[in-house]
Amino acid sequence: MSDDEMPELSSTALAALAEFREEERRKNEELLRGDTKSAKIDEDWQLSQFWYDEATSRRLVDEALATKCSNIACVSSPTLMQFFHETQEYKNGEISLKVFEFDTRFGLKFPDEFVFYDYKKPTEIPKQLLGAFDLVIADPPFLAAECLIKTSHTVRLIGKPDVKVILCTGAIMDDYIFRNFQASRLLGMHRTSFEPHHANNLANDFACFANYPTKTL
Repeated sequence: MSDDEMPELSSTALAALAEFREEERRKNEELLRGDTKSAKIDEDWQLSQFWYDEATSRRLVDEALATKCSNIACVSSPTLMQFFHETQEYKNGEISLKVFEFDTRFGLKFPDEFVFYDYKKPTEIPKQLLGAFDLVIADPPFLAAECLIKTSHTVRLIGKPDVKVILCTGAIMDDYIFRNFQASRLLGMHRTSFEPHHANNLANDFACFANYPTKTL
């Protein structure tokens, strides 16, 4: 097919596309206005974004609070931020949060807690955040060895010497985690019985790992 023969979208398809673009524009305007409570950030599948369902989000947040850790980092797991914000511990100032995320929309939604993060550049971390966190919850965006290795490098950099780590990733990464992730100084990593689920029923089975005896997972 030549360029001159490229198919044209039907009027119905064009209308649907226009409606989608208008909805995205409206959401971005809400974020820019600071309407963080009303603004919903949809998944961008090109960034391999698949949000946890509510039950999973609350379960992970409950575990984080049960550790009594005060400085918490969410690495490539921005879904949890909203649920942390709803807790009494957050409202009382008992915990502080940072979300390390590639999607800058979360910089608009959480401007004081957002850290731009590209897993391909795992060492590009603000100096003041090195060794700053006693709990890190990580969910590498891609089910690939490279992504897991580089994410683990970041976790080492931002975690305190005795950092607690919760890792959510595809169950297919199980063998790789035990062969390689433990060797990265996050010793004692084990698979918990908890199975994370996603709002849009992601086909891949997910698993949850930790490097400490979890209380609720």
